[in-house]
Amino acid sequence: MKEIKELFAIIPNYPGLNICLVDDGSFDVCDDFVKLCEEKEATLFLKDLKGRYKDLESSQYLKVEKFDFEDRRYNNHSVLYDFIFLCCDVPKDKRVDVLKKFYRVLKNAGDIYLFFEDDPIDTRELLEGVNYVAVNEIDSMGSRHIVSAKKMHGWMKV
Repeated sequence: MKEIKELFAIIPNYPGLNICLVDDGSFDVCDDFVKLCEEKEATLFLKDLKGRYKDLESSQYLKVEKFDFEDRRYNNHSVLYDFIFLCCDVPKDKRVDVLKKFYRVLKNAGDIYLFFEDDPIDTRELLEGVNYVAVNEIDSMGSRHIVSAKKMHGWMKV
């Protein structure tokens, strides 16, 4: 997908990055993310919402994990991810809780990218309400908007 590849330009070429992709199959981006992580020597934590990727084998650069928004915690470490991409539909009634859980596992100065069908202004207010800063609409992909936000060092815990 061309738009995703253009978005990859923001990811620095630092080996050892940890990138989280939450995927429900709405976009065909998994292969692009795997290739990106191999090129950048980064680890992709693929959180599989619908069991679509159960046949993918984990490797040095790919960790496939079954995932559910109801999970108590979103990883076994307190902070792990440099980048989080939510390429899925998060139910409206769970969004605040989901964003808080991802806030806890995102490294300071880490970025989160959300793909929403909602109005970007509503998404901005939602993100700011959960302590994300530097919220920006990046682009639109059909009816979906790509919105970015950042977790800043020293901001209160949620």
